[in-house]
Amino acid sequence: MHHPNEPLKGNNEPKLLDRLISSFSFDSSLNSSYGLLLLTSVIALSQFLLHLGAMGSYGFHQDELLYITLGDHLSWGYRETPPFIALMSVIGEWLFGDSLIGVRLIPAFFAGGIVHLTGLIVIRLGGRYFAALIGCITVAFSSAFLATGALFIPQVFDEFFWLLCTYLVLCYLQGPKNYLLYLLGVAIGVGILVKYTLAVYLVGVVLGVLLNRESRRYFSSKTFLIPLFIAILILSPHMIWQVQNGFPAFLHLDELQHTQLVHVGRMDFVLQQIVSNGTGLFVWLGGLVYILFSKKLRPYLYFATGFMLVMLVLLVFRGKAYYAFGAFPPLFAVGGIFFEDILRRSGRAVKVSFVVYLLLPNLVLSLVVLPYLPIGYTSRVFKWTYDNWGLDFPLRWEDQKVHIVNQNYADMIGWEELAVKTSRFYKRMSTSDQRQTIILAEGYGAAAAFTYYARKHPLPKVVSLSSSFAMWAPEKITAKNLIFFSSEATPVMPSQGYTKFASIDNPYSRVFGRGIYFVSNVKKVTLNWYASEWSEKRLQNFDFRVE
Repeated sequence: MHHPNEPLKGNNEPKLLDRLISSFSFDSSLNSSYGLLLLTSVIALSQFLLHLGAMGSYGFHQDELLYITLGDHLSWGYRETPPFIALMSVIGEWLFGDSLIGVRLIPAFFAGGIVHLTGLIVIRLGGRYFAALIGCITVAFSSAFLATGALFIPQVFDEFFWLLCTYLVLCYLQGPKNYLLYLLGVAIGVGILVKYTLAVYLVGVVLGVLLNRESRRYFSSKTFLIPLFIAILILSPHMIWQVQNGFPAFLHLDELQHTQLVHVGRMDFVLQQIVSNGTGLFVWLGGLVYILFSKKLRPYLYFATGFMLVMLVLLVFRGKAYYAFGAFPPLFAVGGIFFEDILRRSGRAVKVSFVVYLLLPNLVLSLVVLPYLPIGYTSRVFKWTYDNWGLDFPLRWEDQKVHIVNQNYADMIGWEELAVKTSRFYKRMSTSDQRQTIILAEGYGAAAAFTYYARKHPLPKVVSLSSSFAMWAPEKITAKNLIFFSSEATPVMPSQGYTKFASIDNPYSRVFGRGIYFVSNVKKVTLNWYASEWSEKRLQNFDFRVE
């Protein structure tokens, strides 16, 4: 086995394929490992094809619709997320269009990038084919990474940049070059523009680097400042935007803490970390132990400290389980090397059996983790696991109630039905009434659905005071008529004689049974209610005072 700091050496003169690989690699030591790179690429492609097969199922997730809408309002920040996802929405639509499959191609590509980076870490740590195979298949077909790579949401991009930062630090430790620090600074800056959680992981990475004498000598105080300065430069427009808009990131975090995270049980968090990667559990646990107790891997202690700090912080603050997923791939990479070492003298049958054990259950689970099955069958599978194994978290929603279907899937159903039924009603109105009608949507999912499907179905202007929609909402309503929809069970708008003309009929939808209402000749009480709500939500600033 190669020492982690020794370059891999080939037996022949570099060939054309070697040179091509070198041009896309950070180190020429990868030249002789093109077979390993090909293996990781094949696994990444297999994962992509698995994603591709399920891309057109069910419908847009309400979060996907929101992020598509954010792309129509490019800015250096939004109330619920940093700006990276909005930019990716614009790029994705330009490249692939705005269809369901087109929108989901980019996250699938990034998911494949995570698999490939995991393989590169294996190679740089001296792992060979079996290690690369184990490390990559546990990431590629993990339920956690299949799920996050299936949707156009920030999570898959967040995981990618966590891993990219980890890889760049590894490259620098094995061959200190300034351009790696420049790339690291860019990765940190862009990564935090995806999600702020990267900052927590990086604190753990820095701690691991400083705790080890071998790695510490590579990072003088001046060296640390290079990526830090570049990251701050990239982040500065977003930080200025936060100041100018009353720190909406803190407002969102505070709201999240009081409405969702407060309900996250710490034991549920631990249980989800154990089961979310399926059979890969033993691989990442083996990788964690190997890093902590192997002398040859001591320079890469930061793999473990980053992971452990993230887990500790999320446990203390009751973070959601998927917030931690980005810390797993480096452990899978080392776990692959761990099992390659302990199974080195085992026969082919043992190794094949181990690969089948890792792969087969996760592939079976992928039929439920990805929307391959009809929603009714998927619901019955989740109910069976709940009834027989007592696993309630797949069916437990943010309201802490156990429902008939997973919340992610419920969030993909009913939005086009909402838009189509509203459009049918709108088209039956007279032309003069159409001109004097707007949609008032309560809930960002409904507002985003109306906005997106207006590209395909005739719909009036959409107004909402939910999430970032409040930033674009007019101060006053001037329309004569309203089409009103609330994601809540009962409308919150003051009663003034509105008429229910349709409702959502799909029982698997988050908004099942919710009514769509028409308000004719909007009264002053409604106008005053809207103006009051606008003042509260549009002009809200975060209060830093401690109660």
